[in-house]
Amino acid sequence: MLKTATALLLLLSVTPAFATTDRDTAVSQLASLYNSVDVCGLILSRAKVDAFRDAARQPDDTLFNVDVFRATQALYAKQKDWTPEQTKAFCAETIATARTLGILS
Repeated sequence: MLKTATALLLLLSVTPAFATTDRDTAVSQLASLYNSVDVCGLILSRAKVDAFRDAARQPDDTLFNVDVFRATQALYAKQKDWTPEQTKAFCAETIATARTLGILS
């Protein structure tokens, strides 16, 4: 019952009417999530990531996906200089974000 209520609350929180994530935060979170699949081996629910993306993107924001792509590429470039400890910390933070958003598979 608690899992169902939590899942419903998370689903409602990523719908446009309830979205509280600003654009820059959403772009950053999506870039981290997309990157973490490769870097951290995270397994995410594609449908839930898509729902989060769609809820965060305004209908008239034609560059949203482009900005997410650019942020993801910038993150890959930045990570080339990271130590293993920095990568581990990034993965831990991204896992926590994915749990909070309810998008882990």
